[in-house]
Parts: sequence; C-alpha cells; structure tokens
Amino acid sequence: GGAQRRWHSDRCPASGVRASSRAPLYMRAPGDTDDAYGFGNGTPSYSYTPQQPQQAAPQLPQPTGGVGFQPQLGGYGGGGWESTSGSMDGGGGPPEPSEGMRKRNLSASWKLSQTLLGEGEEDEPPILEELGINFSHIVSKTRAVLWPRRSKLDQEVIDDSDFAGPLIFCFALAAVLLLKGKVQFSYIYVVFVTGLLALWAVLNLMSMKGIDIYRTASVLGYCLLPIVLLAALSLPLDLTGAWGALFVPLTVFWCSNAAALFFVIILQADDQRWLLLYPVMLFYTGFALITIF
Repeated sequence: GGAQRRWHSDRCPASGVRASSRAPLYMRAPGDTDDAYGFGNGTPSYSYTPQQPQQAAPQLPQPTGGVGFQPQLGGYGGGGWESTSGSMDGGGGPPEPSEGMRKRNLSASWKLSQTLLGEGEEDEPPILEELGINFSHIVSKTRAVLWPRRSKLDQEVIDDSDFAGPLIFCFALAAVLLLKGKVQFSYIYVVFVTGLLALWAVLNLMSMKGIDIYRTASVLGYCLLPIVLLAALSLPLDLTGAWGALFVPLTVFWCSNAAALFFVIILQADDQRWLLLYPVMLFYTGFALITIF
C-alpha cells in the first residue's frame, strides 16, 4: 500500500482555516518498504520530523508605583523599578556631594579668585591687569568725571587708556534707551566712532605734544557717564519740554568740562582749555540728542 500522511493541526481563530502548528507526521503502514519510494534497503521504517517549539518572549514587570516611577531594564530575569523623585518611597534624587568634593570646589574657586586678583604666585601678574582692567583706576576716573577737580586727578590714572569703563557706560546708555523702546545701539556706535576720529585729529592739530587714539577714546567714554544719567532721568520725565531745557545743557556742559580737564592735563595745554571745550561739547551734544529724541 502507499504511504499515508497525517496532519496534526489547530484551527486558526482569525480565519477559521486549519493551520498547522507542527510539522507533518509521516507514517508508513506495516509492511511498506522504502523501495516504494525509491530509497532505502527495503526494510519497514517509521520516522517523523517534529518542529521545535518557539520560546516565548519574556514579560516585563508592570509598575506598581504611581507617578514618578520608571522601568529599569536589566535583562530577562532582573531589572526593577526606581523612583525618579526624592519624595517618593525615600528613593532616587541626585546624591549629595561629599565633604571632600565640597572642599575641592572651594579650593578651586579660591585659586581662581587669587589668580584674577594677582594674589597667587608672587611673580605672576593678575589676569585682569594683563587684560588692561584695573578697578581702582576705573573708580578713580569715574569719581573724577562726577566731580571734575584737577587736584584729585592722578597722572597714572590719567595715562591709563583702559576701555572697560567706556564699554560699560556705552552699553548702559544703550540699555537705558532700550527701556524706552528705542534701539539705538548702531547710532551710539556711529556717533562715538565718528566723533572720536574727528576729536583725535583736532587735538593733535592743536597741541605739539599730541595724544594717541586709545587715550582719547578712554577719556571720551568715561565722560559719557552724565549722558547715561540723563537717559535714566528721561524715563520718568519728558525732556522735550521745560525739563529738557534745564537738564540737557547742564549735562552737556558737565561732560564737556570733565573731558576738557582730562585733555588739558594730558596735552599740558592749560591756556587752551576753553578752546578744547568747544569741539568736545559738540561731541556730547550728539549723544544728548539721541537721548532726547
């Protein structure tokens, strides 16, 4: 007799068609030989090829906590759940720094401050001094502008052509004007650079000693402080009327007098103070107009 084939199958729940869940089981009736199929030595045999069952995917543990829990996957059998907030279950949260770490942070901050102030190595100048920033000179120049007196001016402070103070006052003026809704950064830059070049040329033509452009820029920038105060005063007051007629000429003369005093000392031109006052007054009038309008 011929071979008989038997299938062990289950019914597919979706389509209702019987689908095989195992490999077909081949069986031969007793007395059948392999010669009927063209192979073997003619002896009866029984064989089947079972299919290896698929390994089911591991199920991840479900969270048992509320908000603030996140899964921590560590493999099939391990893992767990950890809290992401320090207030739940007494868990999680960043670890607090140890005492040794705090001491190292304080030591690093102290070394940085000592390096900036020049109190570290004996033969090492402070970084701020190498960058041309001297806070004592900035304070001295600012006081000289607020109360211009020749007896209070030091020659070393006058000869220091730093840009820290001018940059601070220029940005302060632009920031105060920005509070009024006026973006005047480009106007301040153009007026300052144009006036600086013109005044530098005029001062060198009027004096035999001469002055460099860096020191000229430093003096003009420091003497811009009264204009910054005028801009701050324009926030609560309307300077286009009677208040402007009072405070604007006073502020322009204040700036011009302080700058002329600096230039007179630098150029050693005591007999030309009022002559130097005129072009400097034109320079600060431009900034006053920017502040008002």
